[in-house]
Amino acid sequence: MFLQPSYKPQQPLVLSDPLDVQKRLYELDPSLDEALLQEANLRGYEARLGATLAHAPTAAGTYHWHEFVAALRQALIPKGWAARDYKNCPWVVSPDERIMLSVITGDIDTGKPEGSPTNQAEKGSVLDEAIQQNQLFSNDADVGSGTQLWVLLYHVERSATGYREIRTELSLPSRFARGKIEGWSERIVLASTPLDPYVGGGIDVTPPAQPIDVPVERRRVG
Repeated sequence: MFLQPSYKPQQPLVLSDPLDVQKRLYELDPSLDEALLQEANLRGYEARLGATLAHAPTAAGTYHWHEFVAALRQALIPKGWAARDYKNCPWVVSPDERIMLSVITGDIDTGKPEGSPTNQAEKGSVLDEAIQQNQLFSNDADVGSGTQLWVLLYHVERSATGYREIRTELSLPSRFARGKIEGWSERIVLASTPLDPYVGGGIDVTPPAQPIDVPVERRRVG
């Protein structure tokens, strides 16, 4: 009886120092910067606050994602980027078509330099195909065609202080299996965004077991 070799994921390059983050974003494309990405995410969070008890349980998370995608595109399209939709997956592609960005809700490890994040909800073949293309880039330095997929992961939860925060990273996935991203080549961890404890009233941002997150409590009036 022989032991089967186990898969040992390669440790990704993790950048979290603000200067390193800004430098790397500029290398990916001069129009990328942390403030732009964070502002688009905050637009999504503001949309999240529009959900009430009358909405479906998944509405808050859905609103956040939709508005985040729209805000990111609205910020980048004037800078020469292009919005592309493939099988209902919304991407935004850089002017030189070297990279494309996809906004995805991440799990609790998102935005933690020491973490091993993945997507919160299972994804399908479109993401799988794009990550396979990423593997071609890493395995063959001569590959000159195709576009690398970078994932803009975000996660909302209560921080250690008890206040809400958004954690975000722009990362390059390298392995995908069973609907989940299982490895990264590179992670660019942005600064966490603390949220005003008075904004959003009684919103509970603890992710439930279901794919799309955040039940919302109705604000009291009067």
